[in-house]
Amino acid sequence: MNVERLKRPESLWLLAAGCLLLAVLAWAGWTVVAKYRQASQQLADVGPRHARLAGMLQNKELFAQSAGALTANLSQFVYPAADDPSQTGNAALQKVRDLATARGLRVASSQSAAPRDEKGFDRIGLVLRVEGDWEQLVALLRELAQQRPAIFTNTLQLGAQLRGLRDQPQSMFGQLDLYVLKERAKP
Repeated sequence: MNVERLKRPESLWLLAAGCLLLAVLAWAGWTVVAKYRQASQQLADVGPRHARLAGMLQNKELFAQSAGALTANLSQFVYPAADDPSQTGNAALQKVRDLATARGLRVASSQSAAPRDEKGFDRIGLVLRVEGDWEQLVALLRELAQQRPAIFTNTLQLGAQLRGLRDQPQSMFGQLDLYVLKERAKP
């Protein structure tokens, strides 16, 4: 090639266009390679998730059985969502009062609190003061632990009431701070 030919403006424009075309082709090639690597990485990330989902889809019956077992287990500890929270609290309070009187305890006071949010459940507080013999109080506490839906104990205060006569058995009192949980209605 002649140096004179390279110095002509047409040749310089062709050389610049060729360099620009090579730069565009290099950029396009680099972009394709980068996108390929990114897609490969995403497929590698999605692969285990896809395998887990495929396994879950194959075990639909097992999941349905597990969901049924969880619902049955939940019903042993939580009152259903269909009930009104104040009615649930009153019913639970009446249940505890009936258990106490059936054990021979005297219910001195009782109260049901307004429901409050407890991690997606309505927590309904129950406060009772009962009086009677130690054995009766222990029997009530055993009975409360066996109730379904569950009645949970927040705090328990026990004490002895002194009487004037020495040979008379001491009377006990219990201040029970209980609560029950109720499922919240789905909006």
